[in-house]
Amino acid sequence: MKIIALVILFVTTIIGCHSPKVNTIHLKGQMADMGTQEVIMEYTGVTGDFGTSLNRIIKTDASGYLDTTFVLEQPMYFNISRNILYLSPGDDLEVYLTPDTRQATFKGKGSEAQLFLKDRLYPKGGSFLLSGRNVRENFEKTKEVVDALAASKLAQLDTLKGVTELFKENERIRVKANLLNSYLTYALYNKENTGASREEQRQWYGRFITSVIPDVNQLMREITKNEYLDIIDVRDVIVYNLDQAEFMQGVEITPEMREIKDALQVLAKLDSSTDPEVILSMEEKTKSFQHVGIVSELQEKIRNVKSLMTGQPAHEIIMTDVDGNEVLLSSFKGKNIYLDCWATWCGPCIQESPAFAALSEKYKDKDIVFIQLSTDNSRKTWLSYLKQKESVVPQFNSVDNEGLRVNWQIKYIPRFILIDKEFNIVESFAPRPSDPEITEHLDALLAK
Repeated sequence: MKIIALVILFVTTIIGCHSPKVNTIHLKGQMADMGTQEVIMEYTGVTGDFGTSLNRIIKTDASGYLDTTFVLEQPMYFNISRNILYLSPGDDLEVYLTPDTRQATFKGKGSEAQLFLKDRLYPKGGSFLLSGRNVRENFEKTKEVVDALAASKLAQLDTLKGVTELFKENERIRVKANLLNSYLTYALYNKENTGASREEQRQWYGRFITSVIPDVNQLMREITKNEYLDIIDVRDVIVYNLDQAEFMQGVEITPEMREIKDALQVLAKLDSSTDPEVILSMEEKTKSFQHVGIVSELQEKIRNVKSLMTGQPAHEIIMTDVDGNEVLLSSFKGKNIYLDCWATWCGPCIQESPAFAALSEKYKDKDIVFIQLSTDNSRKTWLSYLKQKESVVPQFNSVDNEGLRVNWQIKYIPRFILIDKEFNIVESFAPRPSDPEITEHLDALLAK
């Protein structure tokens, strides 16, 4: 009997050692053209709007190949570049991901959910309107198109195998949120106002809003629930329209929803200012919030923003030049620095570039260096863009997540930074080069 017991114990131990843990995620495969060997997997639930503590860093080799495991206690949504993932404890996935979601492939346990999410919609592009491509001659015709697309997506979801009922419920609500967003953003893309005067447009918009209220209100009633707030498309459309009384008739607006909106306003202030009075005011406002995750993330945000105040040591950034050589931002210590953080896909950034170049020429004999720092993930895209234009200022590229996003808190671009010769911060949010005030700021820095 002892021998049998020992055999059973041995077999059980062996099986236990080779069985995947139920709360472990296994990802392997390749992430191509991500621009870095440390790829950020961004958590997209509520707290993901306010900080990075629930993000994961996926490390790859030089060719983008990965094989990693990590613990996940409950299903969660993440973004990798523009790819949306729904990961559940126990998933074992082989993936191929690029910034182009159409090229993504998934195999293994959990792949059904990822394949369904592959055709993701973008609320800023009008969701089912596809940035205007599905807009017809009037709203009635457009509504027929987007309603049919939403119905098709819901039908696909109903027959989907290998996913949980929780996933199906979440995605049904996401589809409805995107349908609602399609209705509300139609006014931005409509073809009915071509050539109309401003007054005629205003009158049309009033009639349009009145006409969509019943459909909008019905969808709002269905999606406006606390249990759906971790779905980013749902959260965005609710928070953005929270104070639109005509859309929210009969809809229960919970304290949690109101707090998210208030907290986002605090975040917006912290994303654009290092004024001590502003920081103190936002710190006090944060103390009134009840959501533990939001409070924790905002407190960390405040600590980071304080490190960007005037006089604080400038944060390091690891950069590469056009020849692939690694350069540290601190290597320019001894000169004043005017730093332009931009990207090839950023329209406003490109518009500022001529003014930046003109300033560099104006101050070329002064003790200041003008640096343009691309934040493009794809070095190839950056170099291709530079070949199309002649640059009069030093050009660098950086995918240094810790330096850019964590330390310098670069969330929006273009972003301009002034640093003095001692490598201390002068302005973390300096004026744009097209702003007439910039010359006063540069002259003051040089006279320091």
